[in-house]
Amino acid sequence: MEFLLVLIYIIVIGAVLFCMATLLLRAEKSKSSRTYLVCQGMVVLWCTSQILQIIAATPAQLTASYLIGNIGICFISSSWFYFCLQYSGKQLPKLFRPVPLLLSLFHYVMVLTNGLHHLYYISFTSERIEHGMFFYSNVCCTYLMVLAGSFILYRSMGREKPVARPLVIASVLIPVLLNAIYLSGFINPSFDITPLGFALSVVLVTLATNKYQFIDLKRELDITTEKLLLEKERNRIAQQVHDTAGHTLTMIQSYLKLAEIASSKGNTEEINGYLTEARTLTGQGIRELRESINQLRQEARYELVTQGVMQLAGQVREIPVEVTVKGEDSERYSHLSKPIYDTVRESITNTLKYAGATKLDIVIRFQASNVEVLIADNGVGCESINANNGIRGIRERIEQAGGSVRFSTSPGEGFLTRFQLPVSR
Repeated sequence: MEFLLVLIYIIVIGAVLFCMATLLLRAEKSKSSRTYLVCQGMVVLWCTSQILQIIAATPAQLTASYLIGNIGICFISSSWFYFCLQYSGKQLPKLFRPVPLLLSLFHYVMVLTNGLHHLYYISFTSERIEHGMFFYSNVCCTYLMVLAGSFILYRSMGREKPVARPLVIASVLIPVLLNAIYLSGFINPSFDITPLGFALSVVLVTLATNKYQFIDLKRELDITTEKLLLEKERNRIAQQVHDTAGHTLTMIQSYLKLAEIASSKGNTEEINGYLTEARTLTGQGIRELRESINQLRQEARYELVTQGVMQLAGQVREIPVEVTVKGEDSERYSHLSKPIYDTVRESITNTLKYAGATKLDIVIRFQASNVEVLIADNGVGCESINANNGIRGIRERIEQAGGSVRFSTSPGEGFLTRFQLPVSR
């Protein structure tokens, strides 16, 4: 039996480590993905301690195994809670931000110092372990943070990735349920069944990530390729300008010739008809040329990301737009100018049309591996996000550029668009 348990725990640890390695190699380097890796690391420690408890031959080895396991037990809930906040783009009030971590740290200190007060383990021997008040307070804090974090994540994923939501929530609740059953004594196995729940959790999270992009995955593409694509797009627009101008001028020339022939016959009505057609075609051609030239100018003009964003912000007259730049803009980010320009422009349009806002904030963070942009208004917000053309266009544009985008809103709390674009992809 003991051999089978050790084998099961080794399989669980291997599965978790494989999932961690996959995320480390493929996931976007963000705060939320790093925190999730910490959370999985706590699972590894917890499962490792179960193996050590089984093979412990002395009281000192048993104590060491519990000290290792309680790192995972005490800190898994706070790491999960912080992950849920970061994933959802939310924050606790500044005064309360360290509270979850401090609660985890407090309970682990109680484990380390148990020999002085016996309030975490009243009795601790190889034959019998009796839990004390701080063990149960840790259980309460763990359940509270896990459930609160899961609720926050559930609401956030309902707006962004509803298909992945049941898988992710189930991956959390299954170990919690097994732990509650184990501690209640309803089922009295000779070992802690909680870590076994994480085996299924890993499968569910891996499925949610790979199939439904629960954690955003990066795509590799060289910057040179991106610049070549931009150059190709500029050439396409230039060709479009050429074709539009050529077609319009050719047709106008044809109508003028026909009008000239009609004039020689004295047919005034026919002359007016040809001139009307020429005027209509001229107006249409001017509109198409203006659109094409504006696109070409946008792509050619802004060698720096901030130039285009500042120009857009300066055009808004209805509400104040504040642009905050963190880090230093440079030519190494220039290939990201177009997707950022287009996304900011669409966000400004949506704000002016729908938000009822009195202020718009744009924050651009230039980092070593990516550019992060946050666009937040103080408008009316909404209960749920409908993937209309604007929202869908932003998502498609950012994902096509290799980035990730997240939208957050609540009634009365405005609307937040946050996206990241990798410097190389």
